[in-house]
Amino acid sequence: MSQTTIQLGNRIRRLRQARDWSQEQLAEYADLSLSYIALLEKGRKSATVDTSAKLAHAFGITLAELFTFSGVPPQTDPKDTQMMDILLEAARRLQELYDA
Repeated sequence: MSQTTIQLGNRIRRLRQARDWSQEQLAEYADLSLSYIALLEKGRKSATVDTSAKLAHAFGITLAELFTFSGVPPQTDPKDTQMMDILLEAARRLQELYDA
């Protein structure tokens, strides 16, 4: 998996743990399966835009905030950087639609 997928998995885990939620609770709040949450957190599955929106909603944050990886070393793979730019732009556009 890409570095971005791994970073997102770590971000999901940190957000969940900060709220003292189990994976089961997050799965319920985001209307996703427990096994999918586990795979996302391990970086073994990539989140779709729809899944990312469900997770952001469950956490009470914007899509852009979900994809903000603070304290993470800079990415060196140009493909990861390009993918992150695309995801952030999609997140911004989706957020605008949800806010409208």
